[in-house]
Amino acid sequence: MKVLFKNTTQYTESVYETFLMFHHEKYKFSYLTYTIIVVGLLLFSLILQVSYHNFSLAILFCCGITLFILWRLFHPISEIAKEYESDKIQEEKEFTFTFYDQFFTVEDKKEIAQFKYHYLHKIFETKDFFYLYIDKTHAFLLDKSKFQFGSNFSAFIQKKCWWNFRLF
Repeated sequence: MKVLFKNTTQYTESVYETFLMFHHEKYKFSYLTYTIIVVGLLLFSLILQVSYHNFSLAILFCCGITLFILWRLFHPISEIAKEYESDKIQEEKEFTFTFYDQFFTVEDKKEIAQFKYHYLHKIFETKDFFYLYIDKTHAFLLDKSKFQFGSNFSAFIQKKCWWNFRLF
């Protein structure tokens, strides 16, 4: 098989922070909208229960609102802290991405994984990076300056994944 593109990106804290800032900017509106809708529905249910003098359910809705808000505040913080403590950031792992016509591989010193292009959730291109999302929260980070082989990766990945490619 012919190698079309090859990229080796080292996952440092600064690279991950750049990704986090991008991810936050990209998804903050939908995250906030979802939170407001759920809290609004819970508040509506709470008010409805109080108006019907059903105080036991009203107390449950109060607890539900409190737990949901606390979870929405602290869950992202714990997830980010967990990622910062992971081996890929702490050891500044280096990942090699090799792109072929039908699939691409991701390789570190221990293992290699193969992915077909249609498995990618979203692809974002920024000034310095390509973010190949495999789901809503996890992405492969490709530093544009680290391509060792191939030219015009942007056109290639846009052609392969035209339905979910976004330029920023």
